[in-house]
Amino acid sequence: MIRKLHKGSILFIILIITYVLQLNAQEIPNEFFQFQSQKLFLDSGKDWETHTTFGPIRYNHSSILRNFHDSLSIQSRFGLYTHKKDIALYGYGHFSYKGNFYGYLYPRIVNDPDAFPRYTGQPRDISRGGFNSGETDLAGLGFQSDWLMFQLGRGRQSWGAGNDIQLVLSENSPAYDYGLLGLDFGKLRVRYFHGYLESDSISVNRYITGRGVEWANQKNLVIGLSELVIYSGENRPFDLAYLNPISTHLEIELNDRQNKLGTSSGNGVWQTSIDWLAKPNLRVSGNFLFDEFVIDKVEKDEGKEHGSAQSFKVVFTPSHLSSGLLSFFFAWIRVGSPTFRHGDGNNNFVQRGQPLGWEYGSDGREMKLGFNYFNMKNLVGNLEIGQREIGEESIILRPYETYFDYLSGQFPSGIVNKTSFMSGQVQWWWKSNVSLISGFEWSDSSIEGKTFDVHIGIDIYYPKSFKL
Repeated sequence: MIRKLHKGSILFIILIITYVLQLNAQEIPNEFFQFQSQKLFLDSGKDWETHTTFGPIRYNHSSILRNFHDSLSIQSRFGLYTHKKDIALYGYGHFSYKGNFYGYLYPRIVNDPDAFPRYTGQPRDISRGGFNSGETDLAGLGFQSDWLMFQLGRGRQSWGAGNDIQLVLSENSPAYDYGLLGLDFGKLRVRYFHGYLESDSISVNRYITGRGVEWANQKNLVIGLSELVIYSGENRPFDLAYLNPISTHLEIELNDRQNKLGTSSGNGVWQTSIDWLAKPNLRVSGNFLFDEFVIDKVEKDEGKEHGSAQSFKVVFTPSHLSSGLLSFFFAWIRVGSPTFRHGDGNNNFVQRGQPLGWEYGSDGREMKLGFNYFNMKNLVGNLEIGQREIGEESIILRPYETYFDYLSGQFPSGIVNKTSFMSGQVQWWWKSNVSLISGFEWSDSSIEGKTFDVHIGIDIYYPKSFKL
């Protein structure tokens, strides 16, 4: 029977088997096939009975697989990724015990720290075999049941509705260390995490914490509410006040319950997220965020504005074609000028000089449309075109500096970098463990001028799975 299968069908079966074996793999590297395909499946209306706005994507806990894995199960791979002259060696290991206890590890060593996404490892003055930097992107230990999840490790959170329109926490941010608690009561879910970001040259310690609640009808609608906080201080230790998963930033700060008194030691933002599968082939997603509320009449008379951000995306999948899955999308993002900044720049929403959320930081807006394609076998591709405007108040330009003011004015502010862009990428799995990646990016910027870049890469790895 197997001998009669088409070569592409065999490859598809291998990929699906890999997908199933890693259902309990919790944190999945962004580069892996499982991560990319799950995002496309969600856009097409698949797996919405377990869909959540608390990301990044985590594969669903399955009681069937839990009963199957009643011993220690280990999956691993060692691989190499090349892009032009840039090379990364990576390893990935995941173990699960009785389907509830798990651990994972994803380290990378590279020859150019600036060439790889989400990478913030420090370059060394010396190199070994051409490699001069190493970093663990994901690592952790945890426990997960049908209703409880507890995890300690390193990685990132991505909270919000829709793919690639997160505002405050993104799947593409630098990694940080954190502890995570999640409770699932069916239609009601809660999530809490508390983490350490970094220290600067004068021993200012920076931390992040988030708490959220969401309701889902387990069919086609998810609504989430969340609060995210950055707090900091010179030689400031871990703040036990923020360890309470159902406390709020305002209550803690205004009542002097934190270990650094006053109202300038932390920065909180509040977000509402709505993800709606309006029709089986139409997904509508939106995020609405407030950083600063201007309520008092005195502040309004002074001309102050809200610190806010919004994002919206609609994805239409005409049909599940016999040749694959094709989805068209339109996305819009707007982040206010002072949003994600604070009176103390150490409380800005950045990590290692990069935004924790939208990759262009703040003080900007973007509109784009495009399509994604997945042939359900071994090919994933996308193309998008759009326009972007970024002002000089964006946190990508001054990541640790305070805002200029909260007065209403030109948006985006100051000298605006207006950019038209087009980009596309195709990844083809020649074999189950060998993929070829190619893409291009064209842009026309009012400040940087026109640029065009083409990249070709290969990802090859050796997998190994066993039980003890």
